[in-house]
Amino acid sequence: MTTKYKLYYLDFEGRGEPIRLLLHYAGVPFEDFRIGFQDWKDTWKAKMPFGSVPVLEMDGIMLPEGHAIERYLAKKFGLVGADDLEAAQIDALLTHFEEFFTESILPMVSIMTGFKEGDKDKFYNEKFLPDTARELPKIEKYIQDAGNGFHFKSGLTWADFILCHFWGFLGNVFPGFFERHPILKQAADKFYGLPKIKEYYEKHAHKYLLS
Repeated sequence: MTTKYKLYYLDFEGRGEPIRLLLHYAGVPFEDFRIGFQDWKDTWKAKMPFGSVPVLEMDGIMLPEGHAIERYLAKKFGLVGADDLEAAQIDALLTHFEEFFTESILPMVSIMTGFKEGDKDKFYNEKFLPDTARELPKIEKYIQDAGNGFHFKSGLTWADFILCHFWGFLGNVFPGFFERHPILKQAADKFYGLPKIKEYYEKHAHKYLLS
C-alpha cells in the first residue's frame, strides 16, 4: 500500500522547502499544505505536535521537526551518505550549521521581517558579516574536499538539499553574498541545475519570506 504524504508548512520556502525538494526529487507524490500566517496562529499551531512546522503526515502519523523529517526521507531515498561514518559526518555538519544559523542568521532575518526589534544595519555589519566570514569557509572546505561540487564525497546527500537551498536564499536576499562566497555559489548552481530540481522550479516560483 502506497504511503500518503502531507507536508504542513507556511506559504513560503523556509524550512519546508528542502522537504518539498526531497519528495519531488524522489518522485513521491505529496500534498503540499501551505498555511497562511493568520490561519497558523488561529487554528494550526495548536494542532501540531510541538506547536511548530514543518510537520510531515504519513498515513495519519505526524512527524515533526525539519531535520528529523529530512533524515527519515534521506534514509528512504538513499541520500543519507555512503556509510555510517559519512552519515555521522553529515549529522555533524548540519548540527554545526544549525548552531550557526540560530546565532547569526535567524536574528538577522527576524529583524528584517519585523519579528524582532533591532538595528538591521548594525547587526549586519557587526554580527552577520563577521560570523559568515568566520564560519562559512569551514563549510566551503567540505565542498572542496568532496571534489564533486557537493558537500560530501559520495555525491548528492540530504545535506545538499538543506545547505544549497540556504545558500540560494542568502544569495537572493543579501547582495554580494555570492561574490564573497563563490564556492557556495558553485554548489548551489550545481544543485539547482539537477534535472529534477530544475523541473520543480519550472512549476513553482521561488517564494522566500524576504523576497
